[in-house]
Amino acid sequence: MNAPFRPGLAGVCKSAPMMKPIKSLGAAVAALAAPAFFTLPAAADTRTVARVETLPGSDTKLTLSIGSVYDDDRRRGGYRPGLNQYGQTEWEVRELSRDAVKACRQAVRYEARQLGYRNVEIDDDLYVGQIGPRGFFVTLDEVRFEGRRRDVETRVSCEIRRSSVISVEGIPYPYRGKVYGRGW
Repeated sequence: MNAPFRPGLAGVCKSAPMMKPIKSLGAAVAALAAPAFFTLPAAADTRTVARVETLPGSDTKLTLSIGSVYDDDRRRGGYRPGLNQYGQTEWEVRELSRDAVKACRQAVRYEARQLGYRNVEIDDDLYVGQIGPRGFFVTLDEVRFEGRRRDVETRVSCEIRRSSVISVEGIPYPYRGKVYGRGW
């Protein structure tokens, strides 16, 4: 301490208090904000806002804040104008969903051929939902499967991950009647 020492009782030294009146408002503000200047460099490394509030008078309040709430959250779900929750622009989503619909239609046609259908007609009624950065869930509302004897119209759903079809649901199995054989 910088205070002068005075001898007290029984030879113990006590420090005299250093009380000087503050005469200007600028000095008071600087004195009250000094702890904030020491905490600001430490708070700048974190992603939170450092806030120091002091009450210099009965009806006044001094607030000193630093930090960045709007930090580097581009691909981690933070809000950015023009980007969705996966950090993609509308143009990127449109391209990815178009590729997903194309892959789903191709997979439906392939699976229908494997089951024995002659022709598959897919209408433009569809729903595309994004389930990840490169994952989509495609629902084709009106798909018409043409077999030898009858036509079936149904709804088909596909799940696409990273431009490959994971599952196709809703393709009806062709009707196989009783097989009349020779009897042995």
